[in-house]
Amino acid sequence: MKKAREQEEASGNFDEQMESLRSIVEKMEHGGLTLDESLKLFEDGIAISRRLFDILNRAEGKVEELLSTMERIPFGRGDE
Repeated sequence: MKKAREQEEASGNFDEQMESLRSIVEKMEHGGLTLDESLKLFEDGIAISRRLFDILNRAEGKVEELLSTMERIPFGRGDE
């Protein structure tokens, strides 16, 4: 039960973080920002990117964990 909640939170957090990153990119692409504003947005974008990579790495680890518990059956073996 706890793991399902953590996965749901990570998924929601990922979507929220991605949307924040998209917003930052749009602001920077639009232009009209001061150097300080641009640097602050860039810094925020880097921090968000790191959090996104962390979420993705944890998800990858979970997938690898689940796959390692599956029984491996070679493809032609089931027809015999």
